Amino acid sequence: MSKRKLVLPTLRAQMGDWIYYVSIMTFEEISKRISMADEIHKSEGLKTLIQREVKNRTKGIVEYLKNQEQRFFNSIIIGLYGGNPKYQEITVEKYSGIEEEELNYLNKTFGILTLYGHEKLFAIDGQHRTKAIKESLKEKSTLSKEENSVIFIAHKTNPEGLIRTRRLFSTLNRYAKPVSKSEIIAIDEEDNCAIITRNLVEDFKLLKDIVLFNQNRSISNNNSSSFTNIIVLYDFITTILTNQKVFGHTVTGEDYLLFTHRRTSEGVIYNKQKIIENLLTEIFRAVPSLKKFLKNRFVDRKSNSTSLLFKPIGQNILYQTLKLAMEHKKKEKLLNYFAKDNFNLQNKIWKKVFLDEETGRIKTDKELQKYAFNLILKSIGVNLPLSKKDQKVYDNFKIDPSEL
Repeated sequence: MSKRKLVLPTLRAQMGDWIYYVSIMTFEEISKRISMADEIHKSEGLKTLIQREVKNRTKGIVEYLKNQEQRFFNSIIIGLYGGNPKYQEITVEKYSGIEEEELNYLNKTFGILTLYGHEKLFAIDGQHRTKAIKESLKEKSTLSKEENSVIFIAHKTNPEGLIRTRRLFSTLNRYAKPVSKSEIIAIDEEDNCAIITRNLVEDFKLLKDIVLFNQNRSISNNNSSSFTNIIVLYDFITTILTNQKVFGHTVTGEDYLLFTHRRTSEGVIYNKQKIIENLLTEIFRAVPSLKKFLKNRFVDRKSNSTSLLFKPIGQNILYQTLKLAMEHKKKEKLLNYFAKDNFNLQNKIWKKVFLDEETGRIKTDKELQKYAFNLILKSIGVNLPLSKKDQKVYDNFKIDPSEL
């Protein structure tokens, strides 16, 4: 912890019953002076929990800092206690055009915050960014003079103070709205899978006008003109290109965290996009109902004879089985299975697995999707180990993979 005096330009503000101070600090000072939010707990177990959560999500942010020239963070909120920090208002001289009331506001807002090095500072919001700054300086010291905005709040270590700060910590984390997947796909310039998804829907002729733009994975049964939606397409791309686990199975591919959080070169993006384009072309050529759809641009999603490949659940099973089939060099066999075009609810097997006879609706339980995933893979010679739960579901249905 730095004992050196630090003078910071500061704005003083108030919201609710919090008085807070807005300033900037260099990465070097952030690294030296700011600790993690475990300060708000006495329990070593709770401290460890926070530390573990922070550690698990830091790697991608470090890579972002090291490699993205257009890097930018929002403010880190810092709890401050102990020591003897001083805040001094700065007098703003009156000049033409400034009214007395405005001048008074400026005088009480602008100031200098001086830290003498004995204060204790910890990140209430921005722990992952703080940890990443510390880690990135170990590898790239040239970042040390870069600056980040910070917000200081006063913290007290008595029981009431701990409760107050913990409440702020939980409020910031609970009510901070995470960016939705659809927003990531639409605007993220670091997520290579999002970039490829946008490129495909804009420029890939095969997908022209057949991708639905919505904010969730569902496709209405009344929709007769779309093959898939943009979120399912994004998930397909992510599964095929990265090492994100598929139903718990380890697979090869680009590092999932890095590939979805750090933009790679244009050449790599182009090559990966071509992999997806070629794969989609193969799928549409192999499956008669998909080929027919491309010609007629019409699908009846209400009919049980329509392929489940026109529903998100069927598309999930397709790209998950495809990934594992490719891992085991069985891609052609998998495409040959779907080319039979009997992956629908008129098929006695899939009717038994997915159709709720009472409601007439499709059952989308994950365990049923995983069962179908295992069954199809076994039918083409990919025998994956089953958990006890998987084996129980498998035994309940008593379906022989050779029946597919």
